[in-house]
Amino acid sequence: MKSNRILTIVLALITTPFAAAAQGRAISNEGATAPTPPVLAGIRDSGDAAELAEVLAVPTPVPLGPANILDEYEQAMAATAQSFNIEVSRIADAVQQKAITEDQGEYLCKEAYERALMQFQVLSSLHDMLEGEVSQTPTPAPPAKQAPTAGMNGNGYHKALRTIPAGSKAI
Repeated sequence: MKSNRILTIVLALITTPFAAAAQGRAISNEGATAPTPPVLAGIRDSGDAAELAEVLAVPTPVPLGPANILDEYEQAMAATAQSFNIEVSRIADAVQQKAITEDQGEYLCKEAYERALMQFQVLSSLHDMLEGEVSQTPTPAPPAKQAPTAGMNGNGYHKALRTIPAGSKAI
């Protein structure tokens, strides 16, 4: 009986930071919804043509880059932890209300833990593989500034360079 409660408390403590991070991201992303384009019933006159032009002017979505995909993996990991936390809380509530026995609650918690752990490991592995690929991809070097041609002093004046043989005392 105590081991069930201890297991539930430990699992809740482990997943709480992930759940909090997922809620924080969900709150910050609420205002970033994509506008929905209007639906046209039919085209009859020039007013409809203008409306059609507006619909066609809607920008197409930009493909996701590696950084965006890494963020999505992190969000999915946080969502997995949050859903596990919710599921364990529901199981604990059901045990407290005597809807299920403690043994059933323990069994359900173990299953939920294993499922969440597998999901988390898959997402973590995908994240690590992509992160490794991104870190191994060489970044393009910025174009180097070209050195001025011999004898150029910046104002278009050309002066021939004089060479001095090695070992010479002339300056």
